Amino acid sequence: MDANSQLSSSQVDAIDISVALPDAEARARAARRGRKPLAEVSVSLSNGGVSDIVVPVRVGRLLDEGSLALPMPVDDAFDAIHDLELRVCFSLLTEMLSRRDYACAEMRGKLSAYGFRDIEIDEALRLARERRYLDDARFSKYFIDERLRRGWGRVKIEAELRRRGVNLDDIPGYPDEFFDEQGDLARALDALSRKSVPASRPREKLVRFLVSRGYSFAVANEAVRSHLNDIEVI
Repeated sequence: MDANSQLSSSQVDAIDISVALPDAEARARAARRGRKPLAEVSVSLSNGGVSDIVVPVRVGRLLDEGSLALPMPVDDAFDAIHDLELRVCFSLLTEMLSRRDYACAEMRGKLSAYGFRDIEIDEALRLARERRYLDDARFSKYFIDERLRRGWGRVKIEAELRRRGVNLDDIPGYPDEFFDEQGDLARALDALSRKSVPASRPREKLVRFLVSRGYSFAVANEAVRSHLNDIEVI
């Protein structure tokens, strides 16, 4: 939208908008980059010029349906497009949250992949945090509790939280309110109780199994030692 910054809204109007939605090739290119395709928008100006921009496809479809009442001053037109992007961005955010909860940084990445600009994403996230739609503390507590029920260990849980953009230092009460050595050991033993003992090298394979579930080597080693002693496997 840089082209319109050189134009005075008192001199130039936006008089028409044409939208080219992505074809199959453009969708494939975007998919290879792990992103969503964009729509190409051409804004025709009263001075004979054209300003080309790209917008998320959902925004492009609305523009193609005539969501802007033209003609209007060019600056107003681009402000209206920005406003439309924000509304669509926030709508998409709430749509994704209706399926599952997200950490703020994770949601930012999702919205960015759709092609929304940082200014719209920042405002959508601000509104979502203000209305408690997004809350990293709430998300983290639920995430940790749910993964503990699945039998994950602390190492794996922490790695996944970091991957989702959560700063562990920002989680209230972390780690003491969520983890302790006896709890980790009990969960590791529970995981072993549902797994058959390998015929060869049982200790090595069971320790590796627990480490892959996110338990520290010390906890995994102690759990396997106790488990094998209980079932009298040397």
